[in-house]
Order: sequence, then structure tokens, then C-alpha cells
Amino acid sequence: MFRLIYDPGVDHLHDQLPPAVSRALTLALEAACHDPIGHTSPRGHADEWNRQIQIDGALAMIFVSYKQKTLSVLDILDFS
Repeated sequence: MFRLIYDPGVDHLHDQLPPAVSRALTLALEAACHDPIGHTSPRGHADEWNRQIQIDGALAMIFVSYKQKTLSVLDILDFS
């Protein structure tokens, strides 16, 4: 299982999402911690490190570190 971390200043973006969008993103991030490739999609060019999670209302950009077993949330875009 991977550990979820937020880049400085990004955690507040998650907190500012509407409750339903925040909840959906939390569940999607939890699933990605168990299977980063299966529960994310490539961001830009296809690789195993730069990933994204898109849900209704938001997009989270993620960096996957296999060595440290972490998912770093780099940015969250609110589309709600």
C-alpha cells in the first residue's frame, strides 16, 4: 500500500472542494493508494510516475514514487 502525501499548499485545495466532490476524491485517492496504476491515468505522456485522477468536479495531479511507496498530490483543479 502507498502512503498519500500532499505537496505544501495543496491540502487546502482539497478542503475547499464541495463536500460531495471532496468525498469522491478522497475515495479515489484511497483506491489509488492500493493500486496506483489501476486507479489513475497517465498525465501527459504515458508513464508510471506522472498520473492523474479525474472525477466529476475535480482533477488531481499525482506523482507516484515506487521507491518510497508514496503518492504525492501535486495539484487539484476544481471543476465544480
